[in-house]
Amino acid sequence: MVRAMLDEQLIADVKVAGFRPTQQQRSRALVARLMNEGLALLKEHDFESLSVETLCQRCDATVGSFYARFEGKEAFVDALQRVVVEDSRRRLAVAYASDRVPRERLEDLLGWISKGGVNWTRRYEGLVRASLRRASSDRRSWTPMRELGRIQVTHALPHILRLLPRPGADSEDRIRFAFQMMYGALNGMVLIDPGPYSLRDAATPRLLATALLRLIE
Repeated sequence: MVRAMLDEQLIADVKVAGFRPTQQQRSRALVARLMNEGLALLKEHDFESLSVETLCQRCDATVGSFYARFEGKEAFVDALQRVVVEDSRRRLAVAYASDRVPRERLEDLLGWISKGGVNWTRRYEGLVRASLRRASSDRRSWTPMRELGRIQVTHALPHILRLLPRPGADSEDRIRFAFQMMYGALNGMVLIDPGPYSLRDAATPRLLATALLRLIE
């Protein structure tokens, strides 16, 4: 699996309560290491068991250097979430403006969308899980992820409507609900993996695309 890598400048530009970014190159590089290693650790640990000490050891950093930049684990995950969302927002804009978007058949477009959704969720699975569990006690902590979902729908909507054979008055509602269904299915796979299909199954993107198509048509 390709490991997610976050850009130093993107990290330096993020504004989150409890996170004190810096423009010094050495410090920026350390924060980038902490965040990238944090993404890897969250694949192995829940938010509750995520250890600042282990994170710092894996980054060859002191615990003091972590707390000089983050008020605590909550601020760390909030900042990480914001950086991932901003990075994903930029990538979505580039992807939907490119010639990679299928433009001939609705089936192909929805297959491209569902494959992208599964790949993104696999890449950030640990962060998504941590964010979902925190949202059970603080709904506001899910806000950046919710914003990202809405951004994708905004990009996808005109492409889908253009390929709908018989668009109707409720087409936009069906499209938005189809995306909500896809996000709910992916989040459920991350959080409790109820089966029979999981995030790792090769058939998952295809089955999601079929479900999207049936709901939208």
